[in-house]
Amino acid sequence: MSLGRVLVEEFQPEVLQWLRERVDLVVVNPWVEPQRWDLEASRVDAVISRKGQITREHMEKAGGRLRIIARTGVGVDPSRVDLEAAKELKVWVTNQPGSNAVSVAELVFGQMIALVRHTHAADRAVKDNRWSDYLKFIGTELAGKTLGIVGMGNIGARMAIRARAFEMEFLVYDPYIPESHVTALGGKYVGLNELLSDSDFVTIHCPLNRETRGMVGAKELALMKPSAFLINMARGGIVDEEALVSVLQQHKIAGAALDVIASEPPANDHPLFKLDNVLWTPHLGAVTLEASERGEWGAAEEVIRVLEKKRPKNPVVDADEARLLLPA
Repeated sequence: MSLGRVLVEEFQPEVLQWLRERVDLVVVNPWVEPQRWDLEASRVDAVISRKGQITREHMEKAGGRLRIIARTGVGVDPSRVDLEAAKELKVWVTNQPGSNAVSVAELVFGQMIALVRHTHAADRAVKDNRWSDYLKFIGTELAGKTLGIVGMGNIGARMAIRARAFEMEFLVYDPYIPESHVTALGGKYVGLNELLSDSDFVTIHCPLNRETRGMVGAKELALMKPSAFLINMARGGIVDEEALVSVLQQHKIAGAALDVIASEPPANDHPLFKLDNVLWTPHLGAVTLEASERGEWGAAEEVIRVLEKKRPKNPVVDADEARLLLPA
């Protein structure tokens, strides 16, 4: 007997098969079939989402049928789920804290190395038979540099551990953790302005909410060293994109590595795409086999718990109490 109808994205076959044994499954890629996603989102008892957005309109059209929105990753900001609407309409929202922490941290360090060692430009030079151009790609070492970590959650903590392994110093800005969490790992607990002005690399690992939206704007970017790099693997809305374009165009900072943008997928004519000092990835932070497996299985299990009238393990919106457990 089916527990209900569930909308999912294109997940690993084992996860989909496990769900099919318990529910009626609707599989839709929201970026390939956005209209179908919008249609089905209001016709199901549960949604498991990696990239797909669930809006107030989806929830209201569901007419009380939708019981849970289970995110496969950590992010539950408004670019993915309308948390206030979920609270008002008593829809469970869950996430998978820590599921992508290793994957994101490893990608950040990969991009940092690519930035300072010019690996992408060097690759093109070799393929263009310009081996002798090697002196144009003189880079710098990470060792001895200072890494500024904005947000010391699961990902930020792993960034700190890896920074020590790379012989880097690190600074942390996070007003929601005690200083001892930073000093215990050998770092320094500082304010945002000090972090921006003293870091050679600034990496962002905080959620997008009312407090952090636009947190890094023109004023903040102006504090960074001309030789510094900005890495954003969190959410695009945290950084003012217009201000970032300006400082990159004027080479007021050395460059950026971006995995996210305020509106995804981005417009083809976005001004950041025209800059040669920006290294892009298409929101790949959690796109590893290991992170996907942790997130997809975790979200699938949350849906089954709720459809069996049990409490989920990782609620962000508590449907029983109509309460938001994280800042919106």
